[in-house]
Amino acid sequence: MDRVKKIIEDVRQEKKRTDKIFQDITFEVRAEQVLMFFNYNEIIDNVNGDQNYVKHNHDPEFIDIQQLNQLKSELKELDVPFHERRDDFM
Repeated sequence: MDRVKKIIEDVRQEKKRTDKIFQDITFEVRAEQVLMFFNYNEIIDNVNGDQNYVKHNHDPEFIDIQQLNQLKSELKELDVPFHERRDDFM
């Protein structure tokens, strides 16, 4: 499966979660590499009332600039908000 399609499927799955509320995506652009983070609302509905169990967030994705451009157009179609950062990292 194409990398962009897999990430879009992951976004769809994250939007359906009930234990954590998916908010948006942050892209951190670093030269030719991009880090993609899934952001969640901090309100947590614990699974089966177990206070000690919190389901894991989606891991960051490492993508390139071409994939970033493809993802941004797909995310707009899905009406998923995203932020793009181009900070200087040390």
